[in-house]
Amino acid sequence: MRALVFEGPGLITVADRPDPSIVEPSDAVVRVTRAGLCGSDLHPYLGREPLARGTVPGHEAVGVVEAVGSTVSGIEVGRRVIVPFTSSCGRCGPCLDGLSARCESGALFGWRDPEDATVGLDGCQAELVRVPLAASTLVAAPDVSDPAALLLADNLPTAFAAVHRARPQASLTVVGLGAVGLCAVAVARRMGVGRIVAIDPVEARLAAAVGFGAVAGVPGHIEPTSAVIEAAGSPAAQRTALGCAAPGAVVSIISVQTSTEMPFTPIEAYDRNLTVAWGRAPVRSILDSQLDFLAEVAREIVDAVVDRPGLKLDEGPDAYRAFADRAFIKAALDPAR
Repeated sequence: MRALVFEGPGLITVADRPDPSIVEPSDAVVRVTRAGLCGSDLHPYLGREPLARGTVPGHEAVGVVEAVGSTVSGIEVGRRVIVPFTSSCGRCGPCLDGLSARCESGALFGWRDPEDATVGLDGCQAELVRVPLAASTLVAAPDVSDPAALLLADNLPTAFAAVHRARPQASLTVVGLGAVGLCAVAVARRMGVGRIVAIDPVEARLAAAVGFGAVAGVPGHIEPTSAVIEAAGSPAAQRTALGCAAPGAVVSIISVQTSTEMPFTPIEAYDRNLTVAWGRAPVRSILDSQLDFLAEVAREIVDAVVDRPGLKLDEGPDAYRAFADRAFIKAALDPAR
């Protein structure tokens, strides 16, 4: 098969790799029809996070099941499916508690240990991907386009988790308007939040958020809100988020973290009665209860969020460079092209 391959910071190549196969009886192999390029894919690319050289990156996909292991039930060959960003067993304590992203047997697609590359999983930016624990990981795709279904593999459920944690009432600020931030604006609006303030330095992203019903934050002016979502992942964005939080607010930090220091002091949190919620979104758990709702949101926003909906795999290396320069919001790679 052909795949994108991480060769080190700043270097993504296109290469021929062996086709994945059934290793465990609970595996499936999925032929990828769209693979996402996500903001967190940039962390290894920009040298912020270690990753084993030779890893196929990517943790979001929609595709068609090509093979299943002998113990897989409920997911048959030919089924169109969503591949969430982690595998999960559906039976351990975290899974049963709705925290599938911390499954005791699960793994993140597109991450291999830089100290031991046999630990971890190749990802989805390829023609084929092996999916462990397939019956409890894969989700039958609803009747939406491939780019819209791709948003259900990570960005929309992650946005839902961010809004749910933030518990917005009258007002919400969203800091960082990449795909997750824009999805959070759309989800919050559908959930009835009255005033949503959107903050991002990129004008095109701000315009998209305004199109979803937000108001653009005014540079240099702080409007305190009762809830804040930080979806950019930088210490500067987290400082901005803390500054936008009214006393008693919830600050929901949903972005992948690479900093080794907290963006605030205990004194600040105490003196303003803040609640700060962190952590990876349990995408598979959320899809169990919110798939229909999120599919409706996906249909409405896909054209604005997935603004590169069908890139060729050969365009992947250039897409990484352009994405790092904020040239677009979200790309969907089509490995068949």
